[in-house]
Amino acid sequence: MSIVPAMKTQSPQTSLEQPAASDLRLFEPLEAPTLRQRFSCLITNPFKNFLIPASRLRRLMNRSRSPMIAESLARPGGWRAMEYVYDNVEPTDWLDRQALRDNPLSLAARNRRQIVTRLLTGLIVRYSAESQVTILGVGAGPGNHVRSAILASGLSPDRIRAYLMDLDDDAFEFGRKQAAKVGLAGCIRFLQGDARHIRDVLPDVSAQIVKLIGLIEYLTDAQLVDLLQSLRGVMAPGGSLVTHGFNDVYGIRRFLARVFNLRHQRRSLAQLTAILESTGFKIVQTVPEPTGIHPIVVAER
Repeated sequence: MSIVPAMKTQSPQTSLEQPAASDLRLFEPLEAPTLRQRFSCLITNPFKNFLIPASRLRRLMNRSRSPMIAESLARPGGWRAMEYVYDNVEPTDWLDRQALRDNPLSLAARNRRQIVTRLLTGLIVRYSAESQVTILGVGAGPGNHVRSAILASGLSPDRIRAYLMDLDDDAFEFGRKQAAKVGLAGCIRFLQGDARHIRDVLPDVSAQIVKLIGLIEYLTDAQLVDLLQSLRGVMAPGGSLVTHGFNDVYGIRRFLARVFNLRHQRRSLAQLTAILESTGFKIVQTVPEPTGIHPIVVAER
């Protein structure tokens, strides 16, 4: 899939305090699980999902030197753990390798970031031909997708306004630092709030692009419908929404619930399409993600 020109890459960074290495590797080949990784899931899933007590699994993971595993245990589903997944540096031990390199969900997260960033980049360039571009990121964390897409677009930051919203402001300081390091501090604004009441936070915004990534798998259908209706109300006519589903094709969902108390809602492409269309969106593009976990969708208001 080629949406924008390839970018030059550099060696990965090893600290969350350094510039985000994953910004520099957004156009590498996407990752697909090997036959060995698929077979490993089939063999280990019964043990992880049913046979080994969750407390014992957590004790085993606590022995690892993996910063990603440590973060996942301390703050399940948190943005810091995702930064380690994105940066994908050399694993510290066998468990770290399993978590970063052999876990299909980690591969899927890196693929999703690449695909979504490419899509956002193309949309930014497209809408910039008409006017200044307004972007809304929901469940944004430190704003990786939007920051990377603005960089890749090559546009002057004064032609873009990005509003990045999250219920939790824990990632905002890191996000602001990363934006400042690449010269985007002036066009990215972080906002704490509930996007279902977005007009209370952004009363006058009319966004051409809305990014809804890494959030809806934690929402029920009713919650998702409420959110989509609110977001549609702040989008410009013809504006684009980028989001995704969640297919549990590797049987990961039960393990995440048992060990990390993360409850993922399964949504196939057909199910996601039905919900989007029921809230007034028109599907204009679907992009398969190589692991099969995240069907990615672009829909228009």
